[in-house]
Order: sequence, then structure tokens, then C-alpha cells
Amino acid sequence: MNGFRKCLSGISIVILCGVTTIISANAVPAHLKYQKIECVKNISDSSTIGQEFSEVSTKGSSQTALKSDSLIFQKIYAEALLRGHSYSLLGELCSMGPRLSGSDNAEKAIQWAVNELKKYSFDRVDTQSVMVPRWERGEKEQAWFYSEVFTQILRGNRLKGSDALEKMVHGVQFPSSPHPEWECESYLEQGLTPSKRYKMPVAALGGSVSGSVRAGLISVRTKRELDSLGKEGKLKGKIVLLARPMEESLLNTFQAYGGCVNQRVNGAVWCAPYGAVAVLVRSVSNRCDMHPHTGVTHYDPNIVKIPIAAVPTSISDILEYLSQKDPALEIALDLFCKTLPDRPSANILAETKGQMSPEKIIAFGGHFDSWDQGDGAHDDGAGCIHAWEALRILKAIGYQPKHTLRAVFWINEENGLRGGEEYARLSKAKNEVHIAALESDRGGFTPRGFGVDSVLMPGVKKYQAMLSEYGVGLLEMGGGGADIGPLKKYWSSIGFVSFIPDSQRYFDVHHAETDVFSSVNKRELELGAAAIAAMIYILDQELD
Repeated sequence: MNGFRKCLSGISIVILCGVTTIISANAVPAHLKYQKIECVKNISDSSTIGQEFSEVSTKGSSQTALKSDSLIFQKIYAEALLRGHSYSLLGELCSMGPRLSGSDNAEKAIQWAVNELKKYSFDRVDTQSVMVPRWERGEKEQAWFYSEVFTQILRGNRLKGSDALEKMVHGVQFPSSPHPEWECESYLEQGLTPSKRYKMPVAALGGSVSGSVRAGLISVRTKRELDSLGKEGKLKGKIVLLARPMEESLLNTFQAYGGCVNQRVNGAVWCAPYGAVAVLVRSVSNRCDMHPHTGVTHYDPNIVKIPIAAVPTSISDILEYLSQKDPALEIALDLFCKTLPDRPSANILAETKGQMSPEKIIAFGGHFDSWDQGDGAHDDGAGCIHAWEALRILKAIGYQPKHTLRAVFWINEENGLRGGEEYARLSKAKNEVHIAALESDRGGFTPRGFGVDSVLMPGVKKYQAMLSEYGVGLLEMGGGGADIGPLKKYWSSIGFVSFIPDSQRYFDVHHAETDVFSSVNKRELELGAAAIAAMIYILDQELD
């Protein structure tokens, strides 16, 4: 039998498949009131669930638009959560491994994506040729530290257990913790025994040169401290550890990232003029663990190029501690990186043509390339799949857009931005008109809202209450992204939107071997795709 709901004296009575449930009317979300719900006798037949969002009260013509928008939102979320494709698509993408620009893996994944997109019968599926840089890590990096002080500490603490040593080392980074040994997935838990040297994990930064170096270590946290020691000649012939951690008091971890990522990007350029022979950088992560996080680094053609690598946060703690206790501390580092000639690659496009203004384009997507560690699941496989699924959802619910909706997977964001630059250049050359662009490049975590440019904010604000019902009501002023940024060169009035998921766990896996498919939550990914589909609907409705 069909279910129905009515509200009497603050009580909501729900009859569904013959089962009566009485709940407080206040507990019924606004977007579920006045709905007719079709009974589904076999819950496993999910293809019929959510299709009967068709009888919505339209009391008064002034409410018609609001109810229509609400209905679209309901259909979007039902499609994403009950019949979603996002999780399985991301799983297939990640099964191909990392997608570093210029790699065979990246090209294989591009071909897979194009073939898969064509199965959805979008109005257009295409690629854009892009020449990308090609850097390879080469043979696995090797690194050790030599410290007689550390050996003596190990011998002295063998009877006390590893906790005593962990308290000393991690107490430097966590001075207020009553039990600092619990704050970190520690190197000291690896069953270490006294030795001449101690192996440690490292990851060459993207773009680093190769090299084999053994030298003493100097640890610094600030650029001012670095410059002071450099001017005194104390960095000459040394390996420098740039040990500034992320600022934990900042609730937005992207702000914290911005506060210390410059030491990763510019570390070699900062240290080489003072005679340093190599650089180690504390991984840009909130998590204290044993996984090094890579990322792009830059050189100045007028400054000698020296090797640069990331160390895990837990290793950074140990090295920083030992640099203060052991003047004879030395590091041995072997990197085998190489830069090869540029290689042809491609951006990927899929679109649904607009019915009223097909010449006007709303672009949305993420970057298809990743670093060569992990699977690139959150960064930025999730962003690409968000866009793919959003385009699919809008098509699946029968929505006919006013403007052309274009999902774009840009190549080479991580170490060049050539995909974004070429996309904008080609769009201008073809006299295309972009009226808005959205980027998803913050992972597949729980969606919270969006960053929105001032030119778009008035229109988007109208929907804030409805967005809040679905948990994405946060609207921050200012949108953008690395890959959509170049569009501003050619369309100065274009409005940008950035997808904002919860950021607290993103830098646990960012650019690390832990950025794998198993780190992505299925429901969080689906909710993100639904949120982006809803935002694309809003933009399409509000823009001329």
C-alpha cells in the first residue's frame, strides 16, 4: 500500500508498508514534509526507492519555485545515495595506481576514463592535448642517521622500555601532553636495537635532483633562524632540516598548510646559497606518523640545485631532538631522481549541452594527475569523480540545463598547472564563453559547503537554507582553485566556486602513500558528489 504522512497536534504519523511509526513532527526534516512515499516491499530493490518524490505541495504560486528546487535537491540526493556510481568509479580509477603527469599510469587512466565516460551517452566526451613535464623518482630513496648519543639513549632505556625514550623525543613536539608517547605513531616503536646507523623513510620532493650526500645536520623552524645561521656560515657543508610544523591552533587545516608549505616549495633555494648540500623537510601533515609526504619543490636557475626530500613527522621530531643533543649527528641521503623530456598528455572533458544558452559554459572538475605515492584517491581522484558523478546525476534525474554543463579533469596540477593553463587558452581560442567554474580539490571527506565569489554569492545565498538541510550550508566568501584560476585571464567577470569538505583528516594522507582507495568513505564521497550536483543546479538556475 502507499504510505502517507500527516501532522496532527505536533505528532507525525507515518504509515509505510503497513507499519505505523509515531515520531515528533519536529524530528521530520523540512525537505521530507508533504511527501508521498511509495511503498517498497523489497528493500533490496533500490532502483525504485526515491523515485516517487513527485507529489509536492505547491500551496500558493509564490512557493512554486521553492518547491521545485526542493524537489530537484531530493532527486539529486536520492540518486547519489541510492543509485550512486561514484565509489565504484573511484575504486576502478585507483586500481590503476598513481597518476603522475607524464607517467604510463596516467596515460592508461586517461584512456580508461574516456572509454568509461562514453558509456554514459553525454552530449560530448573529448580530450585536449597537453604537453606535460616528466619527473621520475627512480630507484627507492635511501636515508640513515648516525648518532652515538641516540645509541647511548637506546642502551640506557632498554630496561625501562621504549616509552621512556618516546617521552623524551615527542615531549619536544608535545610539551603539554601528560603522555607524549601516545601522540605519535613512532619510529621508536620499530623495535630498534643499538646500531652504527639507523634507517629512516624519506621521499624525494617532486622536481628534486638526484644526489648522494653525507653530512652533519642543522635543524631550524623559521626562515629568520635559517638566514641568521646562514650568514654566520653555519650551514656550509651541512644538511638542513626545515622542521616547522603545521599550526595546530588553526581550525582550518588549509590555513595551517599555507603557513608552512613554503619551506617545502622553496627549501632548496633558501639553503643552497649558504652552502648547504641537501635539505630535509618535515612532512606537511597534522598527523605524527611514519609516512613521508611528497609535493612539488622549485629551483632557481641561478642557484645551485641540491637534493631535497621529505621526512615523516615522527622522524622530524627525532632529528630535531638529536640535533640539539648530538653535535656529531650525521645524515646520509641517496636520491635517484631524474627529469625527462616533456610528454604529450591530455585533459578530459564531458558535457551536457544547454537548452537555452548552449554557448555559455559552467565548468566543474578536479585534477586527474596525482603524485607517485598512494593511489591519488583523495588528491584528486575524488574531485574528478565528484564532477563525473554530478554530471551523471543531473542527467539521470532528467534535468535539462539552461547552460552547457562541462565536467573537466585537468592534467598536471601537481607539478606544472599546464592542464589548467592550456584549457583556458584553448577555450579562448575557440571563442567559448565561461560564466562560472567550480573546483573540487580538497578530498572526498564530509561536505560542509562552498567558497563562493562575490559575483555569485547573492544568487547562491537564496539557497542557503536548503543547502543547510543537507549539511552543506557553509558559504564562505571567495571561491577558486589552481586549475580554474587561469580562466580569469580571459573572462574577468567569471565567478568561481570551491567545494569545501571537512578538512581535519585531509593532511593525514595528502601526497602520501596512505592516499589510497581504502581511506575514502563511500557515503562521504557520495554526499560530496550530490552537493556539487546541487551547486551546479543553483548556478545554472541563477546565471543568465
